[in-house]
Amino acid sequence: RARLKTGEEVAVKVLRPRIERIAAAEFRAFARAARMIEAVSQTARRMEPVQFIDTLKAAAAIELDLRMEAGAASTLAEDLKDNPGVAVPEVIWPLTARRVLTVEWVGATPIGDLAALDAAGVDRGRLAVTVIQTFLTQALHKGFFHADMHQGNMMVDAKGRLVLIDFGIMGRLDETARRTFAEIIHGFITRN
Repeated sequence: RARLKTGEEVAVKVLRPRIERIAAAEFRAFARAARMIEAVSQTARRMEPVQFIDTLKAAAAIELDLRMEAGAASTLAEDLKDNPGVAVPEVIWPLTARRVLTVEWVGATPIGDLAALDAAGVDRGRLAVTVIQTFLTQALHKGFFHADMHQGNMMVDAKGRLVLIDFGIMGRLDETARRTFAEIIHGFITRN
């Protein structure tokens, strides 16, 4: 939490010093271990541990550039702008760079703080419906979704809106995947 010269409160996320070098060293160690496991176990080889580590390394590289997170936050905000029950903090672009992300400060209650939600009069059943509808709207309608919607990344503001934060892990679904996902959900709901 920080305050700009204008008096505006913002949330600032800063990468730790040397995190890129630390992550690179750890991924080298993981890759060595994965290669060794593949060399000695046919069962493990079928699980493709080297490819798994490569996938994690690529995802981490994206997460280590906070401009990508800022872009994801802006895209999600645009996608959800017509939903009055959901809020995404606005990115402060002039104060955002590869290693620093600055967004508007949102005073809100974490959804895991049930006592505070109850004290604020939040209808938890309605909140649960909002969370599910928001995720399904993102995934099925837009094909771009917050892929890390856990209690630490969702809050409720004073207006009763669901506030999403932390956009480092986002997902995309193409038209075929969205259709398949919708069919699975429909089958689950209809028990077919």
